Amino acid sequence: MNINKYLIILSSISLLCAQLPTNVEPIVYKQMILLKSKLGSNPIVWQDTREGYLRNRAVRVCEMALDSLGQIPAVDLIKKYYPELDSLYMKINDGKEYDVRLPVNKNYQINYFYSSS
Repeated sequence: MNINKYLIILSSISLLCAQLPTNVEPIVYKQMILLKSKLGSNPIVWQDTREGYLRNRAVRVCEMALDSLGQIPAVDLIKKYYPELDSLYMKINDGKEYDVRLPVNKNYQINYFYSSS
């Protein structure tokens, strides 16, 4: 019985003390910098592969989010850029590559100026 009372008191105190952060911009700034550094530190970023291209796009989106951090509210910034970053991050980690299709080589040449008459 005493344990239940302590748990109730402890949970009510923790709920009363819990608050939402008043300034979200430093949190968003730190997360964007962290994500940008993780994506940009991979040596495959500048290679002509699917993963390199997607990493470059994600770094660019992080830079755009950081540039617009002071201009628009952080909540709107998250709504605007987070879905794109999330989809790019999922595409990076899926391990797929581009589907390269080579054109069929012809072994013959058509002579349009040949006349049989």
